[in-house]
Formats: sequence, structure tokens, C-alpha cells
Amino acid sequence: MNIKTLMLILTLAFNLTVFSQDDSDTKWESQIFIDLNASNKSSYDYYDVNNKVRETSINGKGSLELAYNIDYKIFRKLSVVGIASLTNYNNPSFASIKIGAGMKFLYVEHKYHYLTLQYGYHIPFSENDFREGHQIKIGQVFDVANIYNKRLLVGFYYNADFFYLENSEPLISNAIRSFSLTASSYGISLGIKF
Repeated sequence: MNIKTLMLILTLAFNLTVFSQDDSDTKWESQIFIDLNASNKSSYDYYDVNNKVRETSINGKGSLELAYNIDYKIFRKLSVVGIASLTNYNNPSFASIKIGAGMKFLYVEHKYHYLTLQYGYHIPFSENDFREGHQIKIGQVFDVANIYNKRLLVGFYYNADFFYLENSEPLISNAIRSFSLTASSYGISLGIKF
């Protein structure tokens, strides 16, 4: 393959993916979601009375999250995402504000079906609960219906959370100090696209 053919193929591929400047399309879109997450596995690291690091499982009870996403289309099928949410975890019981960013790959024309990869940074309401946290979210969202000129979205996710628990209250009785909590969960999400 010569250089002219390669440049022609690359130019055509780029033009097929670049965001259209049509007036009916907008580069900015926003959604609000309610996420229900069921815990899959939790691992708690702590220091025991002998000051040795121990690990145990904790029976997590999931979480509830209210999230707002704002998207900016950089290409026709690719968006960058800004995320802000309030999250309430059960067992251990704590709440946080999550801010983050991500990417969405929109794979169906004229529908809002997408795959997403997101990173979130948790800020606790109380540092007695945890110092900071991080979340990776991988998901699939489907555009299912039109309600009052807004799109109804249903999503399915896998979440991986990591919380630094230093200087927080221990989660179990035989711990003298907490170290970290790692948790994974699966979630379902209901949202509206504005």
C-alpha cells in the first residue's frame, strides 16, 4: 500500500467519525441517573492488637447513588464525560460526593446506546468514615424510550472502589486501626437524558 492510499483511507476514516456540525445535533448533553449497586466482594485491611496487618471480608450491602453527567462530543461516536454524584454506602455506612471524568463510546446512530469507562474520586462527608476513595466504573447504557421529549436510559455497571481508611474508625471490633477497604459491585441505573 502506497502513502497516498494510506492517507486517503485515514482521511475517510477520520471524516466518518468526526462530529457532524448539523444544527439538530448538539455537542453538549446531560443526564441524571439513580444507581442501585449490589455488593459483590469486599476486602477490609486493618491493624490488629499486635499491630499486624490483617485482611478480612465484609458483607457489604451495596450503595445508592444520584449522579449527574455532562458530555461533550469530541467525535460523532466518542464523548468525554464530567461526573458529579452523591453516594450512600451501606455496611460500612458512609456517604460521599464523587467527582470524576470518563469516556463514552456511542455505537448506534440516532439512539443513545453507549459503553462507558469512568473514574471517580470520592470525597467523604466525614473523615471519620474514610480519608478518600477512588472508583472505576465500566458500563453499558441503553436508550429505551421517549418520555415528555426526554430519553429514558437504563444502564448496567461494574464498579471497583478503593477507600483509604487511615485515621477513620475501625469497622470491626478486633481492629485497632483501619487501613483500606476494597469493594466491587454490580449496578443497575435508571436515567433521563436532557
